[in-house]
Amino acid sequence: MPTLNPQQEKTVTAFITALGRQDSALPEGLQKQLHAIGQSLETRILELPAIAASLPSLNQAYQTAMSDAQADAPSATFVSNTNQSDSDKQFDRAVDILTADDPVQAAKRSRTPIGQIASNPLKRFFGRG
Repeated sequence: MPTLNPQQEKTVTAFITALGRQDSALPEGLQKQLHAIGQSLETRILELPAIAASLPSLNQAYQTAMSDAQADAPSATFVSNTNQSDSDKQFDRAVDILTADDPVQAAKRSRTPIGQIASNPLKRFFGRG
């Protein structure tokens, strides 16, 4: 099972968060690219920022999510009774979203941002969490 390093985790988290903030589906060409990236995410993860940059609204949401990820303190985690690590779960979830027929809708259905189990209530109140 592939393991993501902290920077890769931030990249994936920010990208999935940005997808979930889109108002409409991505153009068909970008959806096909995401599907291909999702098929081999471990080797193609570095393509996600370029995909984000290709669409202004996606890029803006991605940059915001990246800056939020850099500013956040380590998030709380729950003890799991499964053998699957948080990184493995994040990887599997990202693959599921990227390979979905409509990645934007898949990201929206998955409301809890990757890696975020607990957040600051003040940030939620002011729309930043």
